[in-house]
Amino acid sequence: MPQELLKKAFAQFEKIFGSAPTVQTFAPGRVEILGNHTDYNQGLVLGVAIDRFTVVVGRPVLGTSATIFADAFDQTDMVDLSATSIDTGPEGDWRRYTRGVIWALRSQLPTIQGFEAVVIGNVPLGAGLSSSASLQVALGLFLQKLHGQSIENDEARMAFAKRLRKAENGFVGVASGLLDFVTVLFGRKGDAVFLDCQNLNVQRVSLGQNPPAIVVMDTSTSRRLADGMYNIRRSECERIVNHFRKLKSVSEVMSLRDITPEELSANWKYLDPVGRLRARHVLLENQRVMDGVAALNSGDLAALGLLVSRSHKSSMTDFQNSSEALDTLVGSALTAPGCLGAKLSGAGWAGCVVALVEPDLVDEFRRSCAAGYREKTGLEAEIYVAYSAGCSDA
Repeated sequence: MPQELLKKAFAQFEKIFGSAPTVQTFAPGRVEILGNHTDYNQGLVLGVAIDRFTVVVGRPVLGTSATIFADAFDQTDMVDLSATSIDTGPEGDWRRYTRGVIWALRSQLPTIQGFEAVVIGNVPLGAGLSSSASLQVALGLFLQKLHGQSIENDEARMAFAKRLRKAENGFVGVASGLLDFVTVLFGRKGDAVFLDCQNLNVQRVSLGQNPPAIVVMDTSTSRRLADGMYNIRRSECERIVNHFRKLKSVSEVMSLRDITPEELSANWKYLDPVGRLRARHVLLENQRVMDGVAALNSGDLAALGLLVSRSHKSSMTDFQNSSEALDTLVGSALTAPGCLGAKLSGAGWAGCVVALVEPDLVDEFRRSCAAGYREKTGLEAEIYVAYSAGCSDA
């Protein structure tokens, strides 16, 4: 439980609204171990919810007005929960995410209850650790708790993830998949989350008795999902799907998941030259996820680390969602003591690198990696060890 964040949130709420909050929820960020850009292609993903959190504290008030203060931006938003339509607000603004949650969930609530709330978090913004999903899950759980609802089981957890994806797709305008929401909602201490995005089967996979250290490294460069690059990559993948639909049928090819690597190779020269690279990354990444789960189950951390590094190389060459800063930080990580593997985490183009490191060599790894990155870029990478975590009331 993020005690320090909750303490800060309680103090901020009392300062702004004059009394103590009565409802509190929190949700973690997440790192992607394997499965980069596979989720919206109905592929396979392996992630871990980590101990960086978004906290929401608040209380019910009379009426149907919601007042939300975001500590990170020192801004307040007011929303009429009963309004026929809710304005989306500026593109990329934090209000679009909170309003989207309200828009997606209010029809599922037994009543329309006004509230006051404070949002505080320590998930780095725009760094590939899914600060947006952390925020949306925390606020969604808050709305449920405020109205006397809770998530009883994994079936309800998946339904909740789908509602939040609806908010991100239909309100925020980002064509994301389920990876972030499922990892945040299903994550728990000691486990990774393995999701099959085609049949929505979720398995929790133990990180083992002596798990690798999950070291998160922020490049100190930022990107925003809604700037269009994410959606462009999705359309590039769809072009390959459309090609195979002409050869087979729409019912046989619903996504890249329905195409084999052998079929891709056989049709290579007939395919869109950009789209075929994107598709190759996705198809081989699915195999890396399966191999990664097998490696965890057998305790072969060296094999898992190698798969992680291969994933990053594929992101560099085929999916082209890396950057000079990400590549430099991955390179510094791979030459540091104890590194098993390293890759970008999240959508890419900037943000964070995640490395799997031998637990006994974490301190040496951090010093070496930071020094190498600083020497090559002049930038300071924020580096910290992450631990697996879960949500409140989920």
